[in-house]
Amino acid sequence: MTLDYIFHPRSIAVVGASVGPWNAVTQLFLDTLPQFGYKGEVYPINPKFDEISGLKAYPNVRDVPGPVDHVICMIPAEATRQLLEDCVAKGVQTVHLYTAGFAETGEVDRVRLQDELVSIARRGGIRIIGPNCMGIYCPGSGITYCADFPKEPGTVGFISQSGSYSILMVRGAAARGVRFSKMVSYGNASDIDEINLLDYLAHDPETEVIAAYIEGTKDGQRLRKVLTEAAAKKPVIIIKKGGTAAGSRGALSHTGALAGDNAVWEALLKQTGVIRVEDFEEMIDMLVTFLFFPILRGGRVAVVGLGGGASVRASDECELGGLSLPPAPEELVTEIKRFIPVAGSMLRNPFDMGTYRHDWTPVLRALDSWAELDIFLWQIAPEIEPFEEGVYRQFITERRGQILEMFQGMQKPTAVVVHAVEASIGLETLDIMRTRCAEHEMAFYPSIYRAARAISRYIDYHARRGSKK
Repeated sequence: MTLDYIFHPRSIAVVGASVGPWNAVTQLFLDTLPQFGYKGEVYPINPKFDEISGLKAYPNVRDVPGPVDHVICMIPAEATRQLLEDCVAKGVQTVHLYTAGFAETGEVDRVRLQDELVSIARRGGIRIIGPNCMGIYCPGSGITYCADFPKEPGTVGFISQSGSYSILMVRGAAARGVRFSKMVSYGNASDIDEINLLDYLAHDPETEVIAAYIEGTKDGQRLRKVLTEAAAKKPVIIIKKGGTAAGSRGALSHTGALAGDNAVWEALLKQTGVIRVEDFEEMIDMLVTFLFFPILRGGRVAVVGLGGGASVRASDECELGGLSLPPAPEELVTEIKRFIPVAGSMLRNPFDMGTYRHDWTPVLRALDSWAELDIFLWQIAPEIEPFEEGVYRQFITERRGQILEMFQGMQKPTAVVVHAVEASIGLETLDIMRTRCAEHEMAFYPSIYRAARAISRYIDYHARRGSKK
């Protein structure tokens, strides 16, 4: 059964909203939905108030005069049984249980309560998201739980057993230009689980890349089948945590998930064609690479930037990450010497251009004509620049903007790297360049190694699939 309707509710009831200044459900959902652009009706549910946030409040879901498709719940777990009964009577389609205090506690009575809610929901034709989760982010429908999430839809579908990590993922990826089709934080997975969601995203025409954070599953065989089918259609990138003994205990107390042995998961993900990553930084690197690069012929890279030490470091990190740096042919070096003085520069690959004062345009054109090259990395190490901060902002940052435009005009794919950042000017440079790259849909990475690692895995992925150039 398709889950598409859960992302397009005609109306939403927010149960537990209040007039208090620190009421989480009001801040996260009731106030955020209209501000974010949700066009349907929003109904606060609380018997203590006649109005909340300028909206008429109702004592009970049953009292809402119009239809209610989706319910967001943040009342105590003990009160949810009656809420589900009310939702069945009202004809609600989905209930998002933000409320915690169910199976994740490990308490027998709480596990039983969660099972009872699922039984009530199934009897009434309701699907449950959660408990213990953040719910749905769907920019195309104007649905979110964080006001600062991007309003523009994209092509990445993301699911997460962790609510906090879902926030980290969207914010971190958005800063580098990644946009999402749909995202679901599904918590305890009492009803709608990772298998349902992965199957849905595999068939969703708005989703081109699938990403997931998974702590465990209740049905390994079904998960294998769904992952195999999904990975045959689209790139699937997964973080699997909770594989150690300590991690398994943490997963059980976090979402009530059966975590499983790490070696078993490693084999499962490899056999199904899934790309496994270890953390969100690596996942975002992979998403950036899949979204902003064409299929590459190979991993032969030229590194362009400033600084002899930074260039040597780049050489090591590229090769450790899986890319190769072919030496520049003599005829190319001779051509470049026409524009860049030999003193203070390195012109063999990596290319230390010596200074920003020179015109990089003819050099980049010459490099772009190098037939044995697949990709460029422009490395920026802001903290080695010997300039006072005021001069740095006025001259260096402006010059970088010009060079970025040059790279955008090149035939070969280009990525930008800002690394070795600790001081405030370095952080400022990173933020400026990351923002500019996001605006121009250019790949950006915080280190040469991370860039090389992601790009080499991207090349391997397409090589295994026999993707055409």
